Amino acid sequence: MMVSGDSSAVAVVQPLLDAMASNAPVVGERPGDGQRFKIVNQLLCGVHIAAAGEALALADSMGLEVSRVHKVLGTGAAASFMFGDRGQRMVDEAFDEVRSALDIFVKDMGLVGEAAREVHQEVPLAVTAEQLYIRGHREGVGRKDDSIVFKLLRGEH
Repeated sequence: MMVSGDSSAVAVVQPLLDAMASNAPVVGERPGDGQRFKIVNQLLCGVHIAAAGEALALADSMGLEVSRVHKVLGTGAAASFMFGDRGQRMVDEAFDEVRSALDIFVKDMGLVGEAAREVHQEVPLAVTAEQLYIRGHREGVGRKDDSIVFKLLRGEH
């Protein structure tokens, strides 16, 4: 949870924030800064999931052992939270154990694109990732775990 607002108003609701979230950093004074932070966060998350799926799909297509690729690359410069978390779900093919549905990223990447258009900012990686999530929705896997992008990129699901 990301919070924004006048410091006196935030102080009034701090007990509620503490009860609702283990971490609720104040990210700005302007109303809406919390939502803007969340949009930037979701851009990174959406692109990282798509990149993890693409990397593991390429590894699989090249005949590499996907679990080994995930283990080795997850400890180096290519590591990210999403590669570690979603990448493991991709390796395990745990697409029915939904922790975050693909359709959430259809919505979130749409919000990213809308916000970017409002400020005339290019977000080409986000737009490309969004198309992958939209494709998954159209192909009927929107309620599966978002790690299913791995199977979409392999032409399977």
